[in-house]
Amino acid sequence: MDDEAMELPPHPRQLSNPAPHIAILTDARTMSAAEATLIAFLGMPNVRTFGAPTAGLATGNEAIDLSDGAVLVLTAVREADRTGRLYGNEPIPPHQPVPPGEDALAAATNWLAALAEHRSPASGAPETEL
Repeated sequence: MDDEAMELPPHPRQLSNPAPHIAILTDARTMSAAEATLIAFLGMPNVRTFGAPTAGLATGNEAIDLSDGAVLVLTAVREADRTGRLYGNEPIPPHQPVPPGEDALAAATNWLAALAEHRSPASGAPETEL
């Protein structure tokens, strides 16, 4: 804040499952900040994306005022996931493409339900990777 690093307080709650499976739906309307949010999850072991490729706008722009009153907008930032992979002006494909007219939410729900059926009763961890 105001160029000063702030210390975050410890989180008061612990997740009952610290590594939940996460299904993310994407399509061509997933753009800009939504792509940044998606990228924050990419590279995590229990994340799977469903749907269609994103818009491909995972960049940050900088507006530069020119002397004649015009504004030049330059792409100055590309997003990177936790593995270091860079994203920019290319659509991000889903792990599981869902054809147009089919339901990405149903595909994601089916994946999550299948994982729940394959959980080990003792540990709650998946027995097999789907």
